[in-house]
Amino acid sequence: MITLLTMQELHGLTAQELGELHQLFSMLLIETEPDTPDRRNILATLENIERAMGHQARPAARSRCKL
Repeated sequence: MITLLTMQELHGLTAQELGELHQLFSMLLIETEPDTPDRRNILATLENIERAMGHQARPAARSRCKL
């Protein structure tokens, strides 16, 4: 079973590492059947990776969230 990667696990990864993970999980998504736990975990992980990439692109927004 493919496990879900959380935002906490993705925190601190570089943009390149996040990009590579996104590519890997995108390829895994192609190989899964609809309505399976693996597919749901991959989709959630991709969403988390994209969210982490967005946080890196907006460092000012991230610092405001800590206030």
